[in-house]
Amino acid sequence: MSRYKSHILERGDSRMLERLERANISGSLVASLTLLNDLTKFLNQTKTQRGKKVVQILEQMLELEVLAEPIDGILWVPEGLKKTDPKKYKQLWTIAVKNLYLNKELARFQFRPRAEVSVGGGGHASQWATWWGRDTRERREPHLRLGPSEAMELILRLTDIGELSRLRRCSQCEQWLYARFRHQNFCSMKCQQKHYTQTDEWKARRRAYMRDYYRKNFSGRTR
Repeated sequence: MSRYKSHILERGDSRMLERLERANISGSLVASLTLLNDLTKFLNQTKTQRGKKVVQILEQMLELEVLAEPIDGILWVPEGLKKTDPKKYKQLWTIAVKNLYLNKELARFQFRPRAEVSVGGGGHASQWATWWGRDTRERREPHLRLGPSEAMELILRLTDIGELSRLRRCSQCEQWLYARFRHQNFCSMKCQQKHYTQTDEWKARRRAYMRDYYRKNFSGRTR
């Protein structure tokens, strides 16, 4: 078991561990306790045109998930729907166009197929590990552990196991994060607290507290 997988197991998310194993998520990527942190760091700090393209593709994929979520059935555009249900026709057509553009952008990334066999012993069958290696022409930014192709591969593997939507922007600072829990919308406790202090509920409680504070401490005083 890789160090990254053991880290997931320590967090108690055994179901995610099983899904990651099926997707062979560690494949050609850096075996690290901070693999997903490496990805969010890449998304937040990449400065190259190719790196920013990865961020744009991720945003397109998340947008497509939201558009496709309410649709039941196969995502195809029957011509007859244009007259019977123009609203649904327009929605399906929008998804189809965005899908086409997405795959055009993904085609710019080149991955090299790799495979390694682990010879079995003592009656055990040999096992294969397969993955897609990054484009050797691609340069990794010195302050990042992942290159654009590696980041893109990890995003696609998260898509395979249904975890893409866990990549999201912080509701306060808009930095990318990987949501450990599905309801997580902030990258840190600091951002969560700052966001709360900006809500009408918090401001109302603050005003009520200050009124009560002044009433108790200053209303009975005379000059």
